[in-house]
Amino acid sequence: MAELTPLYIIASPHTRVGKTLLARLLIEYLRADDRPLMGFDLNPREPTLSSHFPHLVWTVDITDTRGQMELFDQLIADDFVVKVIDLGYAAFEQFFAVMAEIGFVAEARRHAIEPIILFVTDRTPATARAYEVLRHLLPTTVFVPVHNEAVSVTFDKADFPPSRSDCRMILIRRLSPIVRGVIDRPSFSFSTYMLEKPGGPTEIHDWVDTIFKEFHQLERRLLAGDLSASLGGSPVRAIPRTR
Repeated sequence: MAELTPLYIIASPHTRVGKTLLARLLIEYLRADDRPLMGFDLNPREPTLSSHFPHLVWTVDITDTRGQMELFDQLIADDFVVKVIDLGYAAFEQFFAVMAEIGFVAEARRHAIEPIILFVTDRTPATARAYEVLRHLLPTTVFVPVHNEAVSVTFDKADFPPSRSDCRMILIRRLSPIVRGVIDRPSFSFSTYMLEKPGGPTEIHDWVDTIFKEFHQLERRLLAGDLSASLGGSPVRAIPRTR
């Protein structure tokens, strides 16, 4: 029975809402478990994610057909490597249009890969509409909303329902400006800080630990069991964290 490997797609139709920050956190969470891992930065003009992980993240331009083919061929590879995509806002519509046109979700599942869209919310009506349109464009895809308090403190949760009732929204709490300046440095590593700064808990300790627990709970609910039942019993390839 085939194992399913997750493909995380971090998306928003807007810039500066915390997509790259979320991608960094997810990559470091996965690396802490020594997972086989590859990242893709679809922000060719400002490849911030690849600057944090130059040997792990590939910058990809999908404005032409060749770039699209190269990317989707890598995403469909039967290599049991967890993949994380930081989808730039400029490539948002094009990426999902191609994804729907080629029937990527069904093809990915034939290769034992499960696409999971982490959609970063905000207060604008246009973002809520984009989420609704995307849910209809990719009706069988797993959607998990992510709320970044640094972008907006309040919003209407009803505008961003998860694709499953047990896939609750992931919350990224607001950090103080000084701490945010520290973690935005290209050389900063969340996992290294957690290991090498035992004098905490500091604001960063608490913040990272909370988000890593959110990822762990998502995997337990969505990847480790429930999703396998909904897809016919195939177990998902996921390594539980001990916390």
